[in-house]
Amino acid sequence: MKYKVSYYAHHHGTGHLRHAQRLAELGGMELQVASTGERRLDLLSGDLEYVALPADAGPLQKHGKMRSGDALHYAPVGPGIQRRFTMLNQAWARFAPDVVMVDVSVEVALFARLSGYPVAFRRMPGDRTDPAHRLAYEVSDGIFGYFPAALEDPAHLRDFGEKSHYLGAPGSMPAPTVPRAARSRRRRVVVQTSLASSIPLRQLADAAAASSGWQWEVAGAVDQDGTPLPPNLRLHGVLSDPTRTMSEADLVISSAGHNAVVAAAASGRPVLLVPEDRPHGEQLHFARALEEKAGVPVLGSWETTVDWPDLLERAVGTDPATLASTLLVTPSCFSEALESMLAACLETAGT
Repeated sequence: MKYKVSYYAHHHGTGHLRHAQRLAELGGMELQVASTGERRLDLLSGDLEYVALPADAGPLQKHGKMRSGDALHYAPVGPGIQRRFTMLNQAWARFAPDVVMVDVSVEVALFARLSGYPVAFRRMPGDRTDPAHRLAYEVSDGIFGYFPAALEDPAHLRDFGEKSHYLGAPGSMPAPTVPRAARSRRRRVVVQTSLASSIPLRQLADAAAASSGWQWEVAGAVDQDGTPLPPNLRLHGVLSDPTRTMSEADLVISSAGHNAVVAAAASGRPVLLVPEDRPHGEQLHFARALEEKAGVPVLGSWETTVDWPDLLERAVGTDPATLASTLLVTPSCFSEALESMLAACLETAGT
């Protein structure tokens, strides 16, 4: 069966749109993608229908009285939000999806289910036991995660395991490589920052200065705070494809965002995770799960006082294949798991 899937991609950062693009690249389905703003051709290409929604914040919306512990996370009122949901409902009616995949919004999941569509809701790491998340899990016909079940919280499996599906991340196991640093006899660490945030230059400069035996290179955004660069620190800025830069390093330091970790795993190099502060402790929970299941070393934050030479020595000695084998699945396995999840949603919804 060739499924028709409408994929709602939250507009924060780029990760949600990147997941939608992976579905487009897999093919085998008719795909509609809905998100805030005009279609980003650098992130969404191929044969898909794009729905450009107006922003859910601005002068036409009033935030309302949302409190911690409420059944919804964000439910503003006003003509702007009314137009947004009207457009979304009209897009669904025109496209007639078999399943609406929501990545990720409790409010959109509830709206889609009340509009009469089977719903698959994305499961993300972190403490998501609040009433709003539990409501989304309860009303959805399926829950999907882009990570293996081995990394899941046992409490979630007890409550929602029967409707949860773990797709993994489509990719290929990296081929063994010899880092450029080994060939030049100068060890090299590449820091990959998140596309949704940046690292203060002061913290990077302090870490590099404390480990003068390493060449530090940064691929991503940095908060320029006027800190002078030590001689062993180089800033590349945001790279369109940092794959080669990471694959030539002795060690990759990465945030613990899902797509960042997958990119680090695909580099084939040892990895050290430094989680960024995110709602629900998302990155910290994911990093700790990978530390436990894949042996990936974790530094709590860039503010943590640490013996950098010792930490780098320990991290560079870890086996990169363990992280890759934990997260990555073949595209065919991913497609099979996705199709199984969509079929289960339809069965649960009774369609």
